[in-house]
Amino acid sequence: MCKTVLALVLVLLSTALYAAKPVTDGPMPSPDDYTVLAGKVTIGTIDAHMIGVLVDDGGPYRHLFRLWTEAPLKTFRVSSQSASIEFRGDELVVMAADQEWFYALVTAAGDRHAPRQPIGLTGARYVGYGLNHEIRPVAARMPGTGRHIVALDSCDDFDSCVFNLDYGVGGGAGGSCDSGGPNSSQCSTSNTHGSCSVSCSYGYACCTNATGTANANCRCVN
Repeated sequence: MCKTVLALVLVLLSTALYAAKPVTDGPMPSPDDYTVLAGKVTIGTIDAHMIGVLVDDGGPYRHLFRLWTEAPLKTFRVSSQSASIEFRGDELVVMAADQEWFYALVTAAGDRHAPRQPIGLTGARYVGYGLNHEIRPVAARMPGTGRHIVALDSCDDFDSCVFNLDYGVGGGAGGSCDSGGPNSSQCSTSNTHGSCSVSCSYGYACCTNATGTANANCRCVN
């Protein structure tokens, strides 16, 4: 009974958030602000030390999150058509009403205050040394196709989005930092081409601006 009530509450919350999300043109939103989203979510391992989260809320932007971990990860991937996402810079909580799972991705700093997994839900909690948030613009709907095309690349599913880490010259992990740099634990960048932010528990935060041919890139440099 409790499990059914909880699932119903999550559905109502996700529906309300999803309906409230406007689809409008305008300046790229800042990626380092407190963010609440709802919609289609896929979460899973990118490699042995990275977890990716892809969020499509039906609006003009696609949201990507990545957690870097020191400990090796077991391969997994789950998806939901109706998930609620809460991001606070050093913590990301994803809860799915339709699949009844809960995942928390946090840095060492965020681990102190991030919510714990509710009783009755499956999922896991992962602690890493870096958590980023990337926002990419979605191009206008193509006439007659009924689908969106993402600017800069063919990012239309989990693999094509999360594996596209350094697309073009401006996003190169080996390049200089447009914000952040040595002694910085956080940084962010935002312009009309894209936005990103990152929070690092060790090493330093480095953010590179998006360009007309490269996605914004925010990462932890050790």
